[in-house]
Amino acid sequence: MAPIKTIKNNINIVLIILISTILFCCKNDIEEVNKLTVSNDRPSFQVIDLETSFSDSGQVKVKIFAPELVRYERGELQYDEYPEGVNVEFYNSGMEVTGTLRCNYARYLIKEERWEAKSDVEVNNTEKDERINTELLYWDIKKELIYSDKFVRITTAEEILFGEGFESNQDFSKWKILKPTGTINVKDE
Repeated sequence: MAPIKTIKNNINIVLIILISTILFCCKNDIEEVNKLTVSNDRPSFQVIDLETSFSDSGQVKVKIFAPELVRYERGELQYDEYPEGVNVEFYNSGMEVTGTLRCNYARYLIKEERWEAKSDVEVNNTEKDERINTELLYWDIKKELIYSDKFVRITTAEEILFGEGFESNQDFSKWKILKPTGTINVKDE
């Protein structure tokens, strides 16, 4: 039988080895801690009752109104989400509204500088009294281009046009339907 003193010494040695292993093997690498504590699918911040404007050379070009903005910027895809939709107003040099855009859901891709508007999308050109309705629309800010590859209905003063997809400049003053459908009236000259 081993003396009690030898057993206590062996237990003390094992405890010392175990504690020193724990102390020297564990380190707090801040990147590893962040990976465990920061989730990419959680928002960075949230704004309620947003009203913002974008200008060029001191002149307001666009105003955006939204009940809620949620920003996601921790993951690979960085974007702003507008879960309750947006209302956008486009302005001319005289600060008159020349067009509007409204939808029930929107997302702005930050790196691409591109908007995605979904669900009951409506774009109006107030100067020409023209309106487009669709379920999905993209707005490329860099190219100043609005487009869709989905079904569209364009209402003008004279007619209602239907088609699959369209392209327009951002104030909706010049547009074209990519694949028109239905009856189209042609004026004789």
